[in-house]
Amino acid sequence: MLRYILVLIPGIFLFAGFYLMKSGEVNLLFRDFGMISFVYFALALVVTPIITLTNKDSIAPYRRTFGVLAFLLATIHMGMYFYMEYMYQKTFFVLAHFKELDIISGVIAFVIMAALGITSNNFSVRILKGSWKKIQILAYPLFLLVTLHIAFAWRFNAFYMMILSSVILLRTAAYLSKKDISTGKFSGNTTRYRCVPCGWIYDEKYGDPDGGIPPWTRFEDIPDDWVCPVCGVGKGDFVPYEEEYEKENTPATVITATLLNPTTLELILETKELFTVIPGQYARIALKDRDGVFYRSYSVVESSERKLTFCIKLSSGRGGNVLKNIRAGDILAIENVYGSFVLQDTPNPKVFIATGTGLAPLINMMRQLPDKDKILLFWIQDSASLFYTELLKEIPKLESHIFLSREEIPGFRHGRIDLTTFSFPKDSEFYMCGNPAMIEKSVSDLKVQGFEKIYHEIF
Repeated sequence: MLRYILVLIPGIFLFAGFYLMKSGEVNLLFRDFGMISFVYFALALVVTPIITLTNKDSIAPYRRTFGVLAFLLATIHMGMYFYMEYMYQKTFFVLAHFKELDIISGVIAFVIMAALGITSNNFSVRILKGSWKKIQILAYPLFLLVTLHIAFAWRFNAFYMMILSSVILLRTAAYLSKKDISTGKFSGNTTRYRCVPCGWIYDEKYGDPDGGIPPWTRFEDIPDDWVCPVCGVGKGDFVPYEEEYEKENTPATVITATLLNPTTLELILETKELFTVIPGQYARIALKDRDGVFYRSYSVVESSERKLTFCIKLSSGRGGNVLKNIRAGDILAIENVYGSFVLQDTPNPKVFIATGTGLAPLINMMRQLPDKDKILLFWIQDSASLFYTELLKEIPKLESHIFLSREEIPGFRHGRIDLTTFSFPKDSEFYMCGNPAMIEKSVSDLKVQGFEKIYHEIF
């Protein structure tokens, strides 16, 4: 908070300077807020190139600070515009005005800036995972859109030209400097770590400025609450990266590819080598399409000798598009088996909680406890989404509760999982996998009840 206050002080002086040079009329006042918002937005865009050029890594957190302040000032700017609309037109919406290029470009720019502003926090990074990075990339077209908004309003003067030129100059210089580093003109060795689920590489010399990690931060010095900027997993899912890590993968033949429901695929692979799978772990599978080889991570439902069974949600993404067309006899490849979300070897009662294909790793865990009582809470939307119901019945000593949130059917619970309606033994262990919102609420509810042994994985 102190950083936000300190950074806002220069903006206050700048605003005072603008104000004293003008009559103080409302229509000029709201332009001042817009100008200062533009300055803070430009500062947010030049933090990363300044770090690249100067190695002043201590300024990395200011990128988010500048961005949030730009959004707050833009909100005031937009609010004053609608206030004037009401004062002069007695309405907040004048259709004729919204047909003008300066107004429509400003409104679109504000919507994009709002999306950036409200997601500029660690909570959003964990929830949005890879989508968060895509949203933040909108900062660059937004800067162009804001520039056009100012030009359409016939307000583009020497002040804006200076700001725009400075941003372009700094980012160009940083880009050329980065090219020098990548071609070997930079001396010194760096350590890199690879995110197992998505393959993103953490490189010391670049850090993760968007995530508050300045360049030249050693991986072991990164805060424990930091997450992968692409997929949102924690430090525990990173492994040391070697240039030759893409060693020859283990070939795997597709034995069966069966649709359990319209969006859920059961995939059974037979490998040439034996993989040791701890219940709860996932395998990193090499897939291939017209753009080349890529990797996806899927939880193991069952492992038997050289056969691995997976339960996969067929999304509209790159991996889903390949798997929709997979057939028995096709050849895939497995890099290895990973994961720290595993069954604990303790005598404590076990409770398993899942949504959708988050059931996959939990099935492997439950099968390892044939002689122990256990509870499963499983939530899906409707009966059309059901799968593995017969398999669950075959697991010994399992008390199963299946929730349908959009359908009421005898034998199933209606609604979503609510742990406050259950009574669990005081020393229970909980294993959760699935929807981030469900996991977050469930963890919160359990901690309120005094439970501490809670293990979870979000997908």
